[in-house]
Amino acid sequence: MQTRTNGQYGQLAAGAAIGLAAGLALPLARKALMQAPSAATGDWAEALKAEHRLVEKAFEAALATTEDDVMKRDMLLAKIAYALTKHAIQEENVIYPAMMQHGQQDQARALIEDHGRIKTFIFELRNIDAGDVMWRSTLQGFYDDLRTHIREEEDVIFPAFHAALPEAESARLTAMMNWEGFKVA
Repeated sequence: MQTRTNGQYGQLAAGAAIGLAAGLALPLARKALMQAPSAATGDWAEALKAEHRLVEKAFEAALATTEDDVMKRDMLLAKIAYALTKHAIQEENVIYPAMMQHGQQDQARALIEDHGRIKTFIFELRNIDAGDVMWRSTLQGFYDDLRTHIREEEDVIFPAFHAALPEAESARLTAMMNWEGFKVA
């Protein structure tokens, strides 16, 4: 009888160990999956562009909804807020400080101010009922401002900054940015 009980304890311990390993591995796997599209580009500027495209798609999906799509609007706003928060952390913790180190303080500060306005827009949208007729027009205004920010980064600021960086520095920023994204994914 004693051997059978020890065998059951062994199975229980093995099951607990497997459960613990899965519990520890799953969040890391989820984080890796969330950061994979950005990391796959291999370059910080391309990663940020890829993230911009994902956010734009979420905005377009949200703008295609009607006042009756309350749950869908809420889900899409959550997706937009999450993606923009992750994206902002990567830029604010890595790219903008690097820009400041390379003499682009004014541009970096302006982009940080844009991020503040974006966070305010998210807050405002969360305070408007998703079924309210004002929700869509507020989202559209938010999207218009965001697209201006994106165009400025992609067409002017980031290409110039990227071109001024030595390849090793750009690779270091890419690794740092991917780590920031992984941490918050």
